[in-house]
Amino acid sequence: MIVFKIRNCFFIFYFFLGAISCQKNNSAINVNERLLSSLDKKIKQKQYYENKKKITIQKLKDKLKTNKNSDSVTYDVNYQIAEEYLGYQCDSAYLYSDRNRQIALKNNNNRWLHKNLLQRSVLLSTTGLFVESKEILDRINPEKLSSDLRFSYNSAYECLYSNLLDYTGDNNTHGIRYKKNLVNYYDYAYKSLKPDNQFYYLFLSHKNRINNQWQLANDNIDRFLKTTNPGTRLYAIGSYCKAVIEAKLGNQDSQESCLIYSAISDIESSTKENRSMQDLASILYKKGETERAYIYIQSALQDANFYNARFRSIQISKVQPIIENTYLLTINSQNNKLRWSVFIISFLLLGLAITLFFIYKQLKTIASSRNELSLMNTDLKMMNGKLNEANHIKEEYVAFFINQCSIYLERFEKYKKLISKRLSAGQVDKLTEMINNKKNVELDLDELYLSFDKAFLRIYPNFVEEVNKLLKPEERYDVTNILKTELRIFALIRLGINDAQQISDFLRYSLRTIYNYKSKLKTKSVVGNDEFEEKIMMIGSISYH
Repeated sequence: MIVFKIRNCFFIFYFFLGAISCQKNNSAINVNERLLSSLDKKIKQKQYYENKKKITIQKLKDKLKTNKNSDSVTYDVNYQIAEEYLGYQCDSAYLYSDRNRQIALKNNNNRWLHKNLLQRSVLLSTTGLFVESKEILDRINPEKLSSDLRFSYNSAYECLYSNLLDYTGDNNTHGIRYKKNLVNYYDYAYKSLKPDNQFYYLFLSHKNRINNQWQLANDNIDRFLKTTNPGTRLYAIGSYCKAVIEAKLGNQDSQESCLIYSAISDIESSTKENRSMQDLASILYKKGETERAYIYIQSALQDANFYNARFRSIQISKVQPIIENTYLLTINSQNNKLRWSVFIISFLLLGLAITLFFIYKQLKTIASSRNELSLMNTDLKMMNGKLNEANHIKEEYVAFFINQCSIYLERFEKYKKLISKRLSAGQVDKLTEMINNKKNVELDLDELYLSFDKAFLRIYPNFVEEVNKLLKPEERYDVTNILKTELRIFALIRLGINDAQQISDFLRYSLRTIYNYKSKLKTKSVVGNDEFEEKIMMIGSISYH
């Protein structure tokens, strides 16, 4: 029973350890995935960082244009330009290095010459011209070097043997010899520095690596990285060195993240002579991420070709065909799956098209019925509107007619009483004068027309404004409560009184005068004569859409 409990305890303990381990691994994978996504974006922004690099170099070149007398300033600026080109474009770096060599010889300045030769040696070994690089270093007598160039001298040898070892490998006679020489120059370079120097911990880490002190090497490379900034060439170099150390320590996820940091810094500093992207492509290829591996190896090859680093191109060419072939096989497999998918989708689409055709026919029939129903509804609304309008007109004019009849009956009653009174008084002459008085008739007509105008404008309050819209701007009427004669004619037409004789009788004008008024108003119109009366008939009518 006790044994059983102990076993249970151990099982729970290992379960929690496994869970914690899985959580850490997943966390590392997630971090690396985010870093890879960031690197993908940086690859697309390569041209942006190259433009920044070109601007920096151009500023240095502009300094050369302003300086025409001082060889010392020219030498320093040429040296800086060559350093900028060193990891970016080797041919341009050679050009400015050659110019400095001429300046050093011209001034018989040994320090300038030695500094130039050491820079040129690093440039040659970086591009794969190892023999030429060693010849330069062998010609330099270290005893004659100034103390500030001792580190550069040992560093140049370190660069040479490091690249040779990288090129040949350490599993052969040459590799063993190169490694032995490399150990010496790591030691020389490290001893020529003080702890406050930026490169002190970098070379101490190199020395630890050669002596298989990997954890110590890792600690020292971390110290070096603290002295650099992300996005610089030195940070890229330090991150790559840390990736090598992490691989030896068995930390594969950390190795991958360090290579990503290094590759990002290479892009941001526009360093074309690099190794991180190539190694990262190999790791991703082994993990089965062939598409990314293909993109990264292509990027590394482009950089190597741009820089003209021969031995980097050779190294990449050993890996590139394998990644390309696997990537092409993956693409072909995906294409086959895609073809089947397209075939199945096409078949489904055909079925969908047939279904849609029948649905379309049904919808068309329904739409046609709806259109007919809509037209009928519109016609019905128009008819209802016209009936409502006609009823409104009738109501207004019945009221107008009753009112006018009442007024005239009242007047008629007054006239009867007045006539009776005057007949009784024998005032026949005054009665005759009253009957023949035209002024009373005109006053009655004016009152009739004024009543008509008021009644009409109650039905069509915007009549004058709507007529004005049909007229030229200079011919428009003032909006008042009294209609001009020509407006009154068209008001009668709007009410449906189209008979000229009826209009003539109502307005007490001859037919010719009525026609003249109509013609006069039409000549002021901005629409055709035939359209004018149609537009008048639409005033105040209900609009339907």
